[in-house]
Amino acid sequence: MNALATLSRSEFTLLVRNRVLLFNALVMPLLFPVVVLVIGTRSDDGLTDTIVSSALEIFALFLLVFLVFYNLLSAYATRRDELVLKRLRTGEATDNQILLGPAVPSFALTAVLTVAVAAIIVILGGSLPTNPILLIVGFAGGAALFAALALITSTFTRNAEAAQITSLPIMLVAMAGTSFLRGIVPDSVHSLIDLTPMAAVLDLVNLGWIGSTDPDSTPLAFADTFSPAMMPLLVVAAWIVGSIVIAKTHFRWEPRS
Repeated sequence: MNALATLSRSEFTLLVRNRVLLFNALVMPLLFPVVVLVIGTRSDDGLTDTIVSSALEIFALFLLVFLVFYNLLSAYATRRDELVLKRLRTGEATDNQILLGPAVPSFALTAVLTVAVAAIIVILGGSLPTNPILLIVGFAGGAALFAALALITSTFTRNAEAAQITSLPIMLVAMAGTSFLRGIVPDSVHSLIDLTPMAAVLDLVNLGWIGSTDPDSTPLAFADTFSPAMMPLLVVAAWIVGSIVIAKTHFRWEPRS
């Protein structure tokens, strides 16, 4: 654990020193959701479930895709390209600690920003979460999931510049899981989208806060939300396990010769 703590501290230090990265990590995930919430407070009905769901969806998209996935993808690719990963393997840190170290700041920021958004929603007049357990599981599982996807994507990403291209498929799949696209596609396609990472995470988040996967549906009580949460929970777990297994097999510790 000492090696992991040391690696995590160094990653935090690099994040704090990079003002642009720090701004993007702290401000960007909050900016657009807060704008949506503030505009929502000016409507006659106040912060409805639809507005809260939209804000949480935007927040999750920026948080998990850009803060967790893209930043970690760039970090892994850069560390490999600069031979940092190779040198770390000669020390006391295990492979798991080396790979987890860069993810700790993203996980910590995920927790802090999620609490911040939840507080803003309540302060602005939104309802309290229906099932905080599912809300926490949704964001925690989403952070782990997109960190694992970053590991896989980094296997064929040469450097930070190439990450701008190799990240696009995951970003497109994540955007496909948003409510906008899910609401306009046929039912047959909708069933496939439900199996994508972001769709499963958003289902858990919506069940956790508004008590339903659809803001227009009748909210469920706390105890009743666990049953519909089983499917998205299994999807998130399958993506995490599958991604880790693939990454363990194919992750590259050195640049291609």
